[in-house]
Amino acid sequence: MIELNLRDLGFYDYEKSLAGERRILDIGCAAGYFLAFMNNRGWEATGVDISQACVEFAHGAGLTVYEDDYMEITFARPFDLITLWASIEHLHHPDRFLEKARDELKPGGLLYISTCRVGGLNFMRLYGRNWRFYNFPEHLYFFSLPAIKKILEQKGFRIIRYARYGSGFARAGSAARRIADVIAKRLSMGDMMLIAAEKSGGGSRHGFGNGRISWK
Repeated sequence: MIELNLRDLGFYDYEKSLAGERRILDIGCAAGYFLAFMNNRGWEATGVDISQACVEFAHGAGLTVYEDDYMEITFARPFDLITLWASIEHLHHPDRFLEKARDELKPGGLLYISTCRVGGLNFMRLYGRNWRFYNFPEHLYFFSLPAIKKILEQKGFRIIRYARYGSGFARAGSAARRIADVIAKRLSMGDMMLIAAEKSGGGSRHGFGNGRISWK
């Protein structure tokens, strides 16, 4: 799933465009599996998470992870990439996190977000109150594409890549789920979304590539 998400976001072309040191910060990194993946690709990977158990596990794997509130920690050098994998919906003040992330990106740096999606043509409509992401109080915010576009623009980002995926249909791993997930992605009906957003004001280095964006 990690590699598929990265491909949808145009990561591999971005990675090739970077010369020298490549630095990434994963906010809400959990046990650090993504950090390990990036370390193995030659990135200097750093994570932050509030779960003591997850941080201890990551330390045991030799990863650089801080047990802290991202809003309370500072870093000496900026990052090429900051990621929020299935995290932004948990935050009490996502606008503040995005503002801080922008400040900690290099000019032209990228922010990757994955989160559940509301609005538009969406598998969510099939489930009503039983939608899989109505998980309170863990999930505090639900974003449509126009809503997250607005908040990103307010905080100094420009969306350059976008994808929808996921159905939640049938049992995980079943043939029915796999078929439904393919349909969700091909018809842009997924109840999850991936976003690549560029830090504005630094001179764009990125194109839309194969990403298709419709604001609904």
